[in-house]
Amino acid sequence: MNINVQSLFAIPPKVKNPQETAQKISSILNLKTKDVLDKLNQKKSFVWIKRKLKETEVAEIKKLNLEGLNFLDESKRYYPKNYLASNLMGFVGIDNQGLEGLESFFDKELKGLPGLVILERDAIGGKVPLSIKEPTAHKDGHSIVLTIDEVIQYITEEALDKAFQESKAKAGIAIVVEPKTGEILAMAVKPSYDPNYFNEYPRDLWRNRAVTDAYEPGSTFKVITIATALEERVVKLDDQFYCNGWIKYNGNIFHDIHQHGSQDLIDIVKNSCNIGVIQTGTRLDEKVFEKSIRRFGFGTLTEISLPGEINGLVRSTKDWSKISLASLSIGQEISVTPIQLIMAISALANRGTLMKPMIVKEIIDSAQNKIKIFKPKPVRQVVSVDTALTMTKILEQVVNDGTGTRAKLAGYQAAGKTGTAQKFDFSIGKYSEDKYSSLFVGYVPTDNPKISILVLLDEPKGSYYGGTVAAPVFQEIASKVLPYLSVPPNEK
Repeated sequence: MNINVQSLFAIPPKVKNPQETAQKISSILNLKTKDVLDKLNQKKSFVWIKRKLKETEVAEIKKLNLEGLNFLDESKRYYPKNYLASNLMGFVGIDNQGLEGLESFFDKELKGLPGLVILERDAIGGKVPLSIKEPTAHKDGHSIVLTIDEVIQYITEEALDKAFQESKAKAGIAIVVEPKTGEILAMAVKPSYDPNYFNEYPRDLWRNRAVTDAYEPGSTFKVITIATALEERVVKLDDQFYCNGWIKYNGNIFHDIHQHGSQDLIDIVKNSCNIGVIQTGTRLDEKVFEKSIRRFGFGTLTEISLPGEINGLVRSTKDWSKISLASLSIGQEISVTPIQLIMAISALANRGTLMKPMIVKEIIDSAQNKIKIFKPKPVRQVVSVDTALTMTKILEQVVNDGTGTRAKLAGYQAAGKTGTAQKFDFSIGKYSEDKYSSLFVGYVPTDNPKISILVLLDEPKGSYYGGTVAAPVFQEIASKVLPYLSVPPNEK
């Protein structure tokens, strides 16, 4: 929303004592006296001292009753919700030009056109009588209607912030999606900032990490591996896999922290078994796997209406090493953005159809006329309906009796996958021993999915397993959002 504020300007020739004036107003405005004095000593008839003052500053300056100073009314963008969705919303600059977030992406639509009055002034800034030319009326900017639900956004931010603070993580991201439409219901990022005072925060806090940052997905990517293997019919649910804690593939040893013994396909996903998933993934042809990864939307922009989105990293098979097929199977040697990952998981919730993420529903003008309407847009069918439904049954067991039990909900059946991704340390050329990304992605209720949720905590201190750190955030968000959306619990 816009509010009316006042900006302070000076007419230097009318300022009687520049030194004294500069000293008096600089302390009120938190400006350097020298900078103010330099402006007052300019040979100009108009100079800005400070624009868009606080009400207290205006009151203090007016009390001084100084000659040569005056105020102009201006419009200032005001964000009444402060931190809420700030990394998504972004902010505007001094001239109300969009600089970050939605404010930047839709700057042309939002800012409108200013009115114009041409007049002549004399040498000391006074208006010359009868010199005003024909004025041009201003044109109001449009408004954008978001898919974001304020209540769901608040629930999501509250749950994420709690985990972010408790885990002392470097960053946190949570996204809530309506899987059938691709509508983003909430997008939370920590740490955040107050857009009303954006210039008081480090620039690093401004960006929307949900689209600007990429992470190795770790074990959450096992969902893509297993879905591809089922789709390509290189594996069946009753296939048996043996895990003794390690496997050698093309001369490289891959480990698992547990010796799971004999397992079927559901077990290896439920237990997040590296060995079983590598045994499955390496049955795939490399080019087939790469094609499937890209079909799920990785390695390319989702084209969400937000600035700064990146592709992530998916290498062509010609650049793969002899162990890449195994590494990719368990979510290594690839980087994905949080928005890519949640949309890919949402495709399984949506019976195999990948949707384009929607953040804006419509654009309306000042007379409430709809200028543009955004409709749900299917991108492609990434796997068959049968494969998607089978994956849902598998992912239910992750929540019911696997690594994701802390995501379990009373009255609702959820499906999901945990992830604990070692971060690659480029300074030493290998994976870090103490830096991890903790993830959980899932959807609920599985018989008719209403929401998909991603939770990511980057470099949490202490406990770092996705099932321990991220899954409870999913549970907290879903347990509040489902009743809010009037989704009835399953009496079974």
